[in-house]
Amino acid sequence: MGDIEALAQVGTHAATSSVYVPCAPPGVPKYNASEPYAVVSQVSISGPAKAKGVPLRQTLTDIAYQLTQHAYKLAECKNHRDFPRALPRYKER
Repeated sequence: MGDIEALAQVGTHAATSSVYVPCAPPGVPKYNASEPYAVVSQVSISGPAKAKGVPLRQTLTDIAYQLTQHAYKLAECKNHRDFPRALPRYKER
């Protein structure tokens, strides 16, 4: 979705999903930033889960996406953006 990125990794004993969205903090001039700023949210689960595969990846990513939206609002990022209602859905390979 443009510059909003998501990544989910599911293993046998743990699963993690992260969502990244660029965010320039209000007090930092762009020319002073040595690295790009962003809001990143990560959600993980360890141990057995009822969901597996794509449903687990999608659930974790949806939760991380909601957290990212909330954190983005709290961060008062410059160049405010509107978030899509949802990220694209994962598909079976």
